[in-house]
Amino acid sequence: MHKSKNFQHYEFLREIKNHKISLNYFIFGTENYLKDKVLSAITEKLTTKEVNDFDLVKLYGDNVSAVSVLEQLEMMPFISKYRLIFLKNFGQMKTSDKDIIAEYTKNPMPTSILVLTSDKSDKRLSAYKIISENAISIECKQPYSSKDIIRWLNQELRKQHIFMDSEAVNLFANYIEPNYLIASNELEKMIIFTQNKGKITYDDVVECVGKSKTNSIFDLQNTLGDKNLKKSLKVLENMISSNESPILIVSMLTNFFTQIWKIQALWKNNINDSEISSRYLPEIFFKYRENHLRYAKNYNIKGVMKVFSLLLQADTDLKSIDIKKAIILETLIYNICKSG
Repeated sequence: MHKSKNFQHYEFLREIKNHKISLNYFIFGTENYLKDKVLSAITEKLTTKEVNDFDLVKLYGDNVSAVSVLEQLEMMPFISKYRLIFLKNFGQMKTSDKDIIAEYTKNPMPTSILVLTSDKSDKRLSAYKIISENAISIECKQPYSSKDIIRWLNQELRKQHIFMDSEAVNLFANYIEPNYLIASNELEKMIIFTQNKGKITYDDVVECVGKSKTNSIFDLQNTLGDKNLKKSLKVLENMISSNESPILIVSMLTNFFTQIWKIQALWKNNINDSEISSRYLPEIFFKYRENHLRYAKNYNIKGVMKVFSLLLQADTDLKSIDIKKAIILETLIYNICKSG
């Protein structure tokens, strides 16, 4: 593995088979699904079912003291070479208890492996700084874009020996809400839908994930790209009646206008359409790139910056203001179409 003690979740999961065991692990981030995946991978590598009954202990920081944790760590293993201690919700412990656990990581028991999980890692605080210096740290953060979903999906497909062509992968990643648990559930649905045939096609994604919803999402992008207010409002109406998530709509539009902004920035640097399409738009399936170039001509950079402000305001309003969500979204669509 890398000499560094800091890993993104996918790096750690990819290399865990060749991983040299550490006596301290620190798994942090807000993505609980990924933290559970990392915990499962560590458990699978270090234990067996028989060992789990004796030498695997799960503790929770919101209802355990540091003294109790140390007592477990100092016990000798019953069967295996190591005693595996999971301390979840480490961030919810008292500051004094965190400091005690942090000091332990400097000189850990050679027969115990401590695995801490936390929503955060604030190295301004002494405990987190000490732990980061003495543990393998694995960050589990939420997906930022469709690229993160694609990376996750390809890893899952390889593990489960399933083939999905790039068109199907891109459709899935751009439709799914940026959430690994939701993506995992949708992948499981598609596997069942295809009767475990080992192949998932573009049509399978459309049929299983929801044909009307998928088409509506891309229809909304297309109509907004053309600045067609009447059609955009009609598509939005259909999406709302289909109970499409308002937050997902805003997220999807943010991704779409990020692509538009990227094209305009490339134009500003004197890069032509052909080069943009072939080299700079890997996140867009190739047959849609020409459309995106056309949409980008309907906006200017100043107008796209205004759109980002509108999207941010809509996201804030949807999460905090007690107004009908349809009104917030309709206002958003109107203002986008009227932007520069």
